Amino acid sequence: MSAEAGQDSARQGPKITVLLASATLGSGSDELGAVLARSFVKTLKEARPRPWRLLLINSGVRLALDDSPLLEDMKALEGAGIQILACGTCLDYFHAKDRLRAGSISNMGEIVASLLEADRVVRP
Repeated sequence: MSAEAGQDSARQGPKITVLLASATLGSGSDELGAVLARSFVKTLKEARPRPWRLLLINSGVRLALDDSPLLEDMKALEGAGIQILACGTCLDYFHAKDRLRAGSISNMGEIVASLLEADRVVRP
């Protein structure tokens, strides 16, 4: 049994997947969107039930890079047992694959499977 499978079998409660498709939340002001994203990630650390997976696509992958102001928060989420999956195609697009510091590089197959397997998907 893989470590991931063991982690899933030990998990209680719903499988909640959070999808972050941008480094900001909402539309209109990018400055406000960055503040909201920071608040969301920091609040997510304390949320119950805890998410099962955090999927990062498009500019959302920037939240887990070496220069992200939220890197320590992302590492804390990972340390709390939340799997962070960052889109490899997106990292390639931003020329940032070697700068990922939280989570793991994923692919669209795993992202789609995560969405379909989830009991709930949250997309702020």
